[in-house]
Amino acid sequence: MTIPKILFPNENKEFIEDPYPYLKEIREQSPVVLDESSGLQLVTRFSGVKDIQTSKNFSSSPPPDYDGESGGVINPQDYDYFWKTEEFSLLNLEGELHGDLRNLVAKAFSNRQVQELRPFMETKSTKLLEKLKGEEFDLLKDYAQPYSIAVIGRLLGVSEDMYDKFLDWSNSIVKMYDLKVSKKSAEEAETAAREFYEYTYNLIDEKIKDPQDDMISRLATVSENDQKLSKHQIICTVILLLNAGHEATVNTIGNSIVALLKNNIDLKEIHNNHSVKDIVEELIRYDSPLQFFQRWVLEDTEIEGVEVKKHTKVAILLGSANRDDRAFEKADEINFDRESFNHTSFGGGVHYCLGAHLARLELEVSFNNLLSEDIELVSNPVRTGAFGIRGYQGIKVKI
Repeated sequence: MTIPKILFPNENKEFIEDPYPYLKEIREQSPVVLDESSGLQLVTRFSGVKDIQTSKNFSSSPPPDYDGESGGVINPQDYDYFWKTEEFSLLNLEGELHGDLRNLVAKAFSNRQVQELRPFMETKSTKLLEKLKGEEFDLLKDYAQPYSIAVIGRLLGVSEDMYDKFLDWSNSIVKMYDLKVSKKSAEEAETAAREFYEYTYNLIDEKIKDPQDDMISRLATVSENDQKLSKHQIICTVILLLNAGHEATVNTIGNSIVALLKNNIDLKEIHNNHSVKDIVEELIRYDSPLQFFQRWVLEDTEIEGVEVKKHTKVAILLGSANRDDRAFEKADEINFDRESFNHTSFGGGVHYCLGAHLARLELEVSFNNLLSEDIELVSNPVRTGAFGIRGYQGIKVKI
């Protein structure tokens, strides 16, 4: 089967506002389409995306025998400090190194340690909302961002006076993960990565000298089979936790509340009649905060009958897969009574999101509070303009 060629409209404002009609169009056209502007083969359907997330024929890093151009979003090695914060990211590693590093990080990031944060999350969420009742406020800047960055800061063991700086660093660095990156965004990300790297490097030294009950202290001391994490590996892990945990949580809160209000869904009614866990999973599926991941093809293979060649690069469209009617009945509708909430947004296989338990708990606590309130949109929110990390610039609401 020939792969249809398209020009993916990821800079089109109407597409950014609502990409799902177009994603449905290309999904119905073919399980794989070629975006001529980026050179990426886009995997559009749920089954193909799920298969790639667990298949050994695809890799998050270039094949060992590949000597061509890196292709894709950017070449991270062109940006020294950005690459330093990416080199040992679990998202970019494969094989034994990935397994060893993931095992060490998992020992320092257990479900018990995450659950111990629940009282802090509940208190932080409640206090933030109590201060905002009765007035117009920005759901993202006044609630979701300070809530999420406080949780990540508490987990990592970062002092409160650095929370705003961590937020700025994260906002700059994640711009490097879209399909197309401007030189200005790349330079801002490089500056943020340098500042983050230098700060965290010194913080690790402090934690080694005086360990506390926090994630960075545990990462600095955890060991298995005489293996320990290097400072460089710890820094890459911390930036992954910051970017993946914070950005995804903030955008899930924003995307979800807007989706509920625009679909005229009564917040208190669904809170009373459905499990908050089911609500969280369905809303992540409905408007995923992360729309794509890239993978290298290691061997000639097929995706639903479409041949893809070794050494090419694919982008798995998570948001498209999550709206596939083949996997979810009436996928364009919000339904908290689904038999399965098996979305693609947390990945799969060896790259299943290591922080999924943290994200789910943060969202569960947050939605328990938000869905108990009478929230109304004050104005129509505007999207950030990015496709890959999907969210809003701001969301004016009133309780």
